[in-house]
Amino acid sequence: MNYTLNQLQIFLKVTQLQSITKAADELNLTQPAVSIQLRNFQDQFEIPLTEVIGRKLFVTDFGKEIAETAENILNQVNAINYKTVAHKGQLAGRLKISAVSTGKYVMPYFLADFLKAHPGLNLFWMLLIKPR
Repeated sequence: MNYTLNQLQIFLKVTQLQSITKAADELNLTQPAVSIQLRNFQDQFEIPLTEVIGRKLFVTDFGKEIAETAENILNQVNAINYKTVAHKGQLAGRLKISAVSTGKYVMPYFLADFLKAHPGLNLFWMLLIKPR
């Protein structure tokens, strides 16, 4: 087996969102690029990781196990990266921010300089939408 961290990340995102298109949007990739990487990753296993029924993507039980392992691997890789940056005396880690829908217009303005000053931070943005 010869898969890459990028393929693990793509596979994990596809399994989380259960959609190649949504995963492509979130990863800022094209849908064909995600499809190709997903197929290349899945071709390395004799057991199917996903199934497409109609237009819906389903993750098999084996695929769920692989996704869980992929998440653990990616978390460990991120931990190594954060520790490396932190060891240099820089601020590192994940910055999780939740904001209401109007915040999406002002939060980037407030965070831009801070994130430029601390490149070891990864921003995770969650938009809270009021139910109708």
